[in-house]
Amino acid sequence: MTPPRVGLARKVERLTIEPCAVVRFADRVGMQIEGELIAEGAADKPIVFERAGAAAWDSLRVTETGRVRLAHASLRGGGALGNSRIDGTGTLVLVGDPHSAQGRMPLASVQHVTIEGSASLGVLLSQNATFSDDSRELTVTGSGSAPLRLWQRAASSVPSGHYTDNQADEIAIEEGGFGNSAIVGEATLHDRGVPYHLVAGMLVVGSSGDDRTPGSLTIEPGVQLRLQQGSRLLVQAYDTDEAATGSLRALGTAERPIVLTSAADTPAPGDGVGITFKGAPAADNRIEHTTIAYAGGDSGISSYDCALSEDTFSNHGAVVFYGQQPASVFLTDSRIEHSARDSVVRGWTGDPLDFTATNTFVDVARCLQTFPKPPNDSCPADPPCPK
Repeated sequence: MTPPRVGLARKVERLTIEPCAVVRFADRVGMQIEGELIAEGAADKPIVFERAGAAAWDSLRVTETGRVRLAHASLRGGGALGNSRIDGTGTLVLVGDPHSAQGRMPLASVQHVTIEGSASLGVLLSQNATFSDDSRELTVTGSGSAPLRLWQRAASSVPSGHYTDNQADEIAIEEGGFGNSAIVGEATLHDRGVPYHLVAGMLVVGSSGDDRTPGSLTIEPGVQLRLQQGSRLLVQAYDTDEAATGSLRALGTAERPIVLTSAADTPAPGDGVGITFKGAPAADNRIEHTTIAYAGGDSGISSYDCALSEDTFSNHGAVVFYGQQPASVFLTDSRIEHSARDSVVRGWTGDPLDFTATNTFVDVARCLQTFPKPPNDSCPADPPCPK
């Protein structure tokens, strides 16, 4: 059965669903929105989307030309499995334009919306699709997977709400693709009560290449970011000699620290690469009251610090600088633990800024901080390696 469409396919530009309406879908049937869908109920007159039979219905699927407004609405029993789609399955699916020059594409406004009992994901946002800024109070519960999975550009748009009692209570972030998914503009990882899980690749802040669009990521107190094997947070510049286009502000507190850690069931040192800064770090970088655990995996880079006798360069650290000296010691009051090799790789030519004064280090396999190359390019025969 062909799913109904709102938009160009049926020449219906807008469909409005009134308060108190109940929309029932047959097995594996859903709605594709290429125009505009408005389903705004009220607290005492909610709108319901539900299955007509025993099996799950498909999804409300919004394309790059579509827009949807949902308020005081419930989506129950959707997210049918088995429909082969390159962009995945969920009860609410937003699919933008992967080549969008504007970056984020706000395709849906949700206010006081509940998604429950999805057979797969609750919500999937792909190809630069995001929620609109007015979205709030989204509840996703009882999903057969995570409540949300999204491209990294959409992470800042996750609304306030509740995301527990799913098979995996986490917000899954994927790198995206098509070379156009780095975080640009101002973005924030809000504390939404469940961890973020970087499921593959890199969480990249700031663009590279010809456009050099700047990006800034703020991480709120209490956020936990779990790194899949080999993944990292990269604050970007195209070249190590350039000023970085990205900046990071991880602003935890003593009572509510930020935590970057392994996503493994049994974590081990080196599961994640950690945080890497390329080029000349921006002056507004700040990392405070942040724990970085089980990092120090191979970053795959050639650092500019002074090599110890047993290797030619340092490329394993929980925090790695490669390129130019930062303007200040902006990692403070933080904790690095269970690093596979070094804690801080000072991979620059310049002054040896000290990262040990205010930070705590536990179970670090090698140096608390490596030794940067002096301005005269003459490394000591035995570079300092505090432990």
